Amino acid sequence: MTKADKPSELAEAALALDHELRRFEDLAAQAAHVKLNSEKSLERATDDLTRAAESQDRINAHVQKLVQAVAQARQKQESDAAALMARAQEIAGRRKQFAELLQRMGGLGQMAKEVQELLKSGPGNLDEVQQRMQKVADDAAEIGQAAQSHEMEDLARQAETVRQQVLSAKNKVSLLAKKG
Repeated sequence: MTKADKPSELAEAALALDHELRRFEDLAAQAAHVKLNSEKSLERATDDLTRAAESQDRINAHVQKLVQAVAQARQKQESDAAALMARAQEIAGRRKQFAELLQRMGGLGQMAKEVQELLKSGPGNLDEVQQRMQKVADDAAEIGQAAQSHEMEDLARQAETVRQQVLSAKNKVSLLAKKG
């Protein structure tokens, strides 16, 4: 039986109380309808009253169990709510870290665009292009390490891919510079 299939202590306490209340109601109705016209009927009425009194004691015990179950359920709910709030704060913190690293990745894209513009301006800037490409690769490595340290594997892989692509392009630019 799974946790969801098993009734909670609260439900069990409420059902037990409900059952005993119904029994008490039946006993009270029986006691009210017994004619008090013979010794046998007086004994039966007395027995009904005794059983009703015993039922009343059980009702009081069930009420106490229900109150205790309600208190435990409230305490569990408050504990779960506190844990949920802590998790929400953790998620917000992680989102902030992720957003900061994504912003840095966006900065790499802007730097790569600037390198591309330098390449378009002609071969006279190849040293500066190589320096900027190295800067992009170094920044990508830093972002990758930061992502790795925060256990953001996808972002770490993306940063490493960018780093490798930029270093590969830098090597090609370096070969062009040697030919020129």
